[in-house]
Amino acid sequence: MHLQICEDLIRKYGLGLKTPTAAEFMKLSRSGAVLNPMKAFFKTVGFAEQDAERATQYYRENFAGQYPPIIFPFVEDLLRSLRKSGLSLGIVTANVRVNVEPALGSLWSLFDTRLVYTYDHATEWTKAKALNAGVQQLAVTPNDVVFVGDQLADRDAAQQAGVRFVGVTYGWGISRDDRGFDTVHDPRELAVYLLNGEEQS
Repeated sequence: MHLQICEDLIRKYGLGLKTPTAAEFMKLSRSGAVLNPMKAFFKTVGFAEQDAERATQYYRENFAGQYPPIIFPFVEDLLRSLRKSGLSLGIVTANVRVNVEPALGSLWSLFDTRLVYTYDHATEWTKAKALNAGVQQLAVTPNDVVFVGDQLADRDAAQQAGVRFVGVTYGWGISRDDRGFDTVHDPRELAVYLLNGEEQS
């Protein structure tokens, strides 16, 4: 959906840019390109400063309604099984709540709202700071927390916060070739990993 809005705005503004494919965008993500917040996302795709500014405004006003995100297959079963097991579920994301909550629909109720940190929660916060806040809110040790992410920056945030990390390869920036941390390739594998503590590679 984020690439689609880029393509639509490139056409709308007559920018003459080429929208990257999902594979090309994954390479951008893995290269360390700045993708958050959305203005940086647009600039990374090639928008000039002024165009990125108006694209960001358009995004804020239209993305949630016109480009509704869809959750990955098997995520509903994953979240319900995690919650049923007694685990506390939280969200740490550079996205905004108005995009995240509708995508989850009724699954939103499975999350502990004290542990929801979105970009609009506190724009000056880093993911690492949000993870630290979640650890304090739960009154647990950092090792009791697992941060699931799809970018190498998520791994870095987990390391900074001292929490465990597992990368999913079905998102933007983590590949099956990555080493040095656990990875899973499907939400069903993630359920096994989190519920049974089985290491994946």
